[in-house]
Amino acid sequence: MILDRTTDWHTHSSLTDGADTWEDMAAAASVAGLSTLGASDHVRRETSWLPEYVARIRALDGHGNLRVMCGVEAKILDASGRLDIPVAAPPLDYVLVADHQFPAADGPHSPDSVRARIEADPAAAGDVVDTLVTATCKAVALSPAPAVVAHLFSILPKVGIGEDAVSDEHLRALAAACVNAGAAVEINEKWRCPSVTVVRGLAALGARIVAGSDAHRAGDVGRWVYLDELEPRILL
Repeated sequence: MILDRTTDWHTHSSLTDGADTWEDMAAAASVAGLSTLGASDHVRRETSWLPEYVARIRALDGHGNLRVMCGVEAKILDASGRLDIPVAAPPLDYVLVADHQFPAADGPHSPDSVRARIEADPAAAGDVVDTLVTATCKAVALSPAPAVVAHLFSILPKVGIGEDAVSDEHLRALAAACVNAGAAVEINEKWRCPSVTVVRGLAALGARIVAGSDAHRAGDVGRWVYLDELEPRILL
């Protein structure tokens, strides 16, 4: 498996929680030697500025031979895989599907509340992982544009669970969902996840693996540190 280092799928601007404009982010992508920048600011179901955002990103595409893809990042809301994205979203190139909170049956739960539940009942950890994987698979299928699973399992350490709780069965389900939906799984620089074991397992099952810096400022666009550490171990 050869990882594409010329495309950064996960970046944020000052429109949401980043520090720099999209024009600055695009300029930084060119300086970093990228061929493609993925714009992926955060959205919620009530977000009203998506049409203007899409138009702005489309206007950047092709400047200086840089391809700019228009995406968004949306969290998984619940165990059914509902995404926190406007129902009438304009056409997008992709959607980052993210585990910002735990997608329970009745909606998103904070990591702290899930951790407390596991501390009270350690046996609940298995159900938590099962629910997270099932919700992620469903979100990939429901995404209104091709999905990229962002920072997969980043929520697990927040709730007190290690990635060793992720089974081969979980990986088979995730890989099948991604293959069936034409989706990908991101290696995330900011959160340094998923682990080499998860990446290797998913890749062996046919899942497409991509790279995202999760840059919130121009200087971090296309900056690969975790990827450099991970890649030699993936290829073993």
